[in-house]
Amino acid sequence: MKRQRQRRIEMGDLFAGRAAIVTGASSGIGRLIAIELAKAGMETWLVGRSETELDATAILIEESDGPKAHCAPMELSQRGVLADLVAEVGTTHPYLFALINNAAVMYPEPLVESDIDRMYALMAINLLTPMESCRAAVQQMRKHGNPGHLINISSLAGQHDAYGAYSVSKAGIDRLGQVLRRELERDDIRATNIIPGGFTTNLGRGLLPETQEQMAEAVGKLGINPAGPDAAKLMGDPQEVANVVRYVLERPIALNLSEITIRPAVSLNID
Repeated sequence: MKRQRQRRIEMGDLFAGRAAIVTGASSGIGRLIAIELAKAGMETWLVGRSETELDATAILIEESDGPKAHCAPMELSQRGVLADLVAEVGTTHPYLFALINNAAVMYPEPLVESDIDRMYALMAINLLTPMESCRAAVQQMRKHGNPGHLINISSLAGQHDAYGAYSVSKAGIDRLGQVLRRELERDDIRATNIIPGGFTTNLGRGLLPETQEQMAEAVGKLGINPAGPDAAKLMGDPQEVANVVRYVLERPIALNLSEITIRPAVSLNID
C-alpha cells in the first residue's frame, strides 16, 4: 500500500505547479478530466452550473491525493464569466497551463422549430464561451511566456446534420480548433480538438426522438444487446476521453496534435 501511494505521488509530480481550468466539471467527462489532471499534479479550477456537484468533484480529487481543487459555479451562457475566471487564474497563479472547454448542452428539438432563447443559450455555452475563453487564455499564456494547451471537446455530431443546433455548434468548435492552430503556430501554445463519438454521458437525454428511434433500430440490426457484454462496443467509457486529454498534455510542446477522434469500436451510422 505504501509503495502504491508513493507511485501516485511520483506520477503527480508530472504537472506540479501548473493550473488547469475544466468546464463541465460537475459530472461525466468533465469530472473525469478534472480528476485525471489532478492525479497528474495540476491544481484545478472546476467550472459548472451546480455548486453541489462541483463540490462532489472536488471531494473526489481530494480522495485521489490531487492538489486542492477550486470550485467556480457559473452560468456559461453569460458573456464574459469564463473569460474573467481565466484572467483571474492567469493573474493569481504562476502557471496557467491548460484550458479544457468541455461543457455543452443539447436540446431535443429540430433547429427550425427551436425556442430562440434556448438556441442563443446553446450557441453561447457550446461555441461563443469557448471562443472567448481561448482568447483570454492565450493573452495570459503569452503574458507569462509559458507553454500551454487549449483543448476543446467537440463531437462527431459536428460532422452530421441530425442534431439540430448542437450539430451547428460543434461544427463551429471544429473550425475554432483549426483557426487557433494556425494563429498559434509561432507560440508555444497548442490547440487540440478532441472529437468523441458515442460515449455514456448525460447529453444523450437531449437527442431528438427520431434520432433515438434510429439508434435503437441500428443497434437491433447489429445484433448487439445494449445490456450485454458487448455493450462497450456501442458506447465508450468516458474515462477514455479523460485519458486522451492527459495524453495530449503529456506530449512535447513542439508537437501539434490538432485533432483526435475517439469512438467506440462499432459505429451506428446515424445520419
